[in-house]
Amino acid sequence: MSNNIIELSLHRVARPALPSENVAEVELMPGRARRQRILQSPEPEPKTETGKNARLRLARREAWWQSERRVEYWKACMKMHSAIRSAQLAGLPEGDNHQRAEDWHWHPIIDSYRKAIAELLLTPASTLLNVAWKQKALAAEEHKYTDLSSERVEAAIARDLEFLTAHPTRRKPAG
Repeated sequence: MSNNIIELSLHRVARPALPSENVAEVELMPGRARRQRILQSPEPEPKTETGKNARLRLARREAWWQSERRVEYWKACMKMHSAIRSAQLAGLPEGDNHQRAEDWHWHPIIDSYRKAIAELLLTPASTLLNVAWKQKALAAEEHKYTDLSSERVEAAIARDLEFLTAHPTRRKPAG
């Protein structure tokens, strides 16, 4: 075995000062505040149709992400409740790390999940991928135990498709 020792200097190396035009103030913000600042930025309105469409889609994308995260949260809650209940019923010591998971605890969780699904189905889609998710959710009857009718979900999908057609991400070149 080698006894090589590496010594690192603890002295700072003096750097020349940067010209003031190369220095910018940077404000660190959490992700949500940063996105809101982008959405509400005082920047001038885009001049191109593509730029205007991008701004409209950005607002829709943020709303979609918020609703999607809510669905994922309640889905994770359902899985966690199921895992805790299973561990407790099996007598595993891991089950003792949590309050007793009773069957009736499940109802408020599933109600919140269904409400989040209904909200996501009605949230304006920002991409065709979002529309495809809505169509699959409708086919799988994800809305069945909510107060949404199939017609209402179909109408939301139709509005999304109409918006996406009217606000494309790119214009096809003429010719």
